[in-house]
Amino acid sequence: MKKKLIVIGCIVLALAVLAGGAYGIIVLTNPWHVNDLTGFAEAHPGVVGREIAPMTVTDGAFVILQFTDTHLVNTRRPGSGPDIRTLEMIEYHTARVNPDLVVITGDMLEGRSAQYWPFVDRHAALHGIAGIFERAGQPWTFTPGNNDHEFMGSAEDVAAFLAYHYEYVLLANEPGLPGAVNFTLPLLCEEAGFVHQLIFMDSLGRLDIMQPEQADWLAEQLPFAAALGHQTYFYVPASIFFHYNTPMFHGAGYRFGGREGDTVVDEVILAAGNVGLVSVGHTHPEENWLANVDGMYLKVVRASGYRRGDDFPGAAVITIRPGEDVLYEFEEIVF
Repeated sequence: MKKKLIVIGCIVLALAVLAGGAYGIIVLTNPWHVNDLTGFAEAHPGVVGREIAPMTVTDGAFVILQFTDTHLVNTRRPGSGPDIRTLEMIEYHTARVNPDLVVITGDMLEGRSAQYWPFVDRHAALHGIAGIFERAGQPWTFTPGNNDHEFMGSAEDVAAFLAYHYEYVLLANEPGLPGAVNFTLPLLCEEAGFVHQLIFMDSLGRLDIMQPEQADWLAEQLPFAAALGHQTYFYVPASIFFHYNTPMFHGAGYRFGGREGDTVVDEVILAAGNVGLVSVGHTHPEENWLANVDGMYLKVVRASGYRRGDDFPGAAVITIRPGEDVLYEFEEIVF
């Protein structure tokens, strides 16, 4: 009897090991590639343009609602509960704030760790978040994060998919630059003309750094902003959005130091003299972090998604008031 039980136990254990191994292979390889985005950009060349038309400052203010690090996996398959919660809060705060522009600063999609969910659905995830802004007629944009590059499609594929399918997403990329999204968005005021410049950059993958070509491009954009300013302004301030914090954040007291190679971008920003704000995501702080360095704000926004187990995801409202003594106002959001 004892021998029989041992044999049965061995059989059960063997079956469990086989089942576990089969499940592991399925999870890690995702053989079905459910709505894989890989190759979308190559199949749809040119859908991400080079320039974005200027936007207008009305009633003296331009309001930006910034989300970051939503880490979406899917919105209609098993295990989508955290993503549904994330989208509900994004929709609620977008309606509440009614911003001029929504900015998502990277890791909109989950990356390599998404391999541990066999039913990843890139299309559903993007339809879920973009659909909120389509229904509301809400202009929005995103700057790729390291996770957006990592799994079932590149950041270029994500940008092309969004630009191909949705009317209200604003995306462009300067030809020849590394990454999927690098563009400027001028803000115009009827009384004063060109009054502010928004700049969006791709801070590239987990093991990369922003490249010298991007720094050179940024250096060209910032004097351009100053040169086109109305005569009543000494310069046109610029606000910059990307995903990774850079070493200058650490120098200003932030506990994470950023990637050392990104100092090439820091040098351009610090030398320009007309950058008023650099706002990023990536590090999932317990609360939004803000510092003022010689008149320039450095801002890190906490993750906006429930997927990674953040108990209190958040966002930020950034109000820009061109020509006022106080250029920026900040509101922190906790979901």
